[in-house]
Amino acid sequence: MIFNALTIQDVRGAWWLYAIGAFVTIFIICGSLFFAYKAYKQSKELGMEKENIKKAVISSVSFSILPSIGIFIGVITMSGLLGIALPWIRLSVLGALHYELLAVDQAVGDVTAATMTVENFVTIAFTMTIAIVWGSLFTLFFFKKYQSKVVDKATKKEGRSFGPLLFQSVFIGLISAYFGEAFSRMAVSSDNAEYTKTFVPLVVFVVSFLSMMGFEYLVKKKNIKWLENFQLSLSMLIGMASAVLIGLGGIY
Repeated sequence: MIFNALTIQDVRGAWWLYAIGAFVTIFIICGSLFFAYKAYKQSKELGMEKENIKKAVISSVSFSILPSIGIFIGVITMSGLLGIALPWIRLSVLGALHYELLAVDQAVGDVTAATMTVENFVTIAFTMTIAIVWGSLFTLFFFKKYQSKVVDKATKKEGRSFGPLLFQSVFIGLISAYFGEAFSRMAVSSDNAEYTKTFVPLVVFVVSFLSMMGFEYLVKKKNIKWLENFQLSLSMLIGMASAVLIGLGGIY
């Protein structure tokens, strides 16, 4: 009944959503400053040289800010559908663009900004939140025991490092899932009202993949180290630019 009294514009731009976003952001910034102070104090107690401290600070700031370009792009990308506040809350702490977009797609399918209802918005927000909270809860209550009994044994078994292979396998599986989803959009039947047949996701995937390969080549083979922190953000920008160019060319 409450939903009937609200419009989607009321919910997407609600002041309390912005208040939650501001609270979360301030909380994270305060936590970061607290641990930065503790780290600086510890470095003094250990007698670290000022030059090493300066390098650590510059490296940490660069590592934090530069990858955030991709997150900012994600907020802008999702704002057309969900407004500013919800993507801001989701992507500022735990969220990742690829996960959030997948959650939106799984929650409401082919809903657009023009057809979205308050019920759709609530479903999306619930799906995005409930599906990712378990990782944090697991880490908080069980990770220490899990690490000592499973991870350490898996990564140190018989003197071999199994950890990198495990991570690479999971990552390849994740990429394969997104590639399969993009490829499936090419095979949507004409009578499927839930999804629209399109080549754009596959083209964007391939363009972004090739861009990442190119940047990796420049970093590893040409020793252009400054590109290392920009690879993901630039690949995302190039992929998004390719989608815009494809749309301008009349291809869908």
